[in-house]
Amino acid sequence: MKNILDSYRAIGIVGLAKNTGKTTTLNYLIKLYQHEKLGLTSIGLDGETLDQVNFLPKPKIMVYPGMVIATAKSCLDHSTAVIDLLNETSLLTALGPIIIGKVSQKGTVMLAGPTTNREMNQLLVMMKYYVSRIFVDGAFNRMTFSSISELDGIVLATGAAFSTRMEETVAKTNFFVHVFSAKKPSKDVHVSGSMMIKTKHGTYTIDHKSFEWFEDTLRSLREKIEYIYIKGAITQKLMNLILEKREPNMTLIMDDPTKMLVHHSWMDTIQKLNLHIDVLKPIPLLWITMNPWSPSGDSYDEHEFYHALHDVIDIAIDNVKRLENT
Repeated sequence: MKNILDSYRAIGIVGLAKNTGKTTTLNYLIKLYQHEKLGLTSIGLDGETLDQVNFLPKPKIMVYPGMVIATAKSCLDHSTAVIDLLNETSLLTALGPIIIGKVSQKGTVMLAGPTTNREMNQLLVMMKYYVSRIFVDGAFNRMTFSSISELDGIVLATGAAFSTRMEETVAKTNFFVHVFSAKKPSKDVHVSGSMMIKTKHGTYTIDHKSFEWFEDTLRSLREKIEYIYIKGAITQKLMNLILEKREPNMTLIMDDPTKMLVHHSWMDTIQKLNLHIDVLKPIPLLWITMNPWSPSGDSYDEHEFYHALHDVIDIAIDNVKRLENT
């Protein structure tokens, strides 16, 4: 696995849902890179001792001497690792200022980082002064990484906790992979404004996002649309308008893959219309870990789950629990 991740400096780890194995994946990666100058932080807080849904003990984040962490100052009271303060930043959270510290004794940590784009980017820039690689723990259900401009790649943890139906989990994972495979637009494409519709003979833009403007403009056009640019989130309502147009071979451009907030059930329609998805800031999906176990008891057969994912996804997939034991 190291050969896949080695060339990426800042990697985000995100789970498809709670209990899909995100923290287990993070701990595996930490152990794998424990002898490097490794940094750790989190988007927001995802460090409760007990899972608030099923009240089962959550896996703790284990750190080793020499690693550098960035977390809210009060989180140190809930950590068993010994942390030597390197820098108390001016970045504030509800749990106090964010500190950057170096681990001097092995133990567990609770991570709580910034939640805004600007502050997370500032923090990652500061951390890069101390380390050669950073793992960013993506809090549950934060599919939109606030730190996207500073991340080089993503690791996804998928599993049975997402749905009792394995087909549903595979479909969601496949949609995630599809969106994160998006590339940059061609060099002759130029976007402007907050919303833009480009046809063969005209360009229509608006400087602020307006659903009404987008709906009226889209429905009034009678010529072929070459591409659409939407700044920020691509919501289901916006995607409905695009797909209702039923125009094949059109391109949708968005800022980055995390802005696609559309249900995975639309994957078939997107593919049938050959709707191309481009992003201004690509971020590759590097690795997928799978967890066939669910705390609800609706677990999957491990081999069936692996082969169902492998049949539709061309990315390395591993059961990280098995990797831990090899």
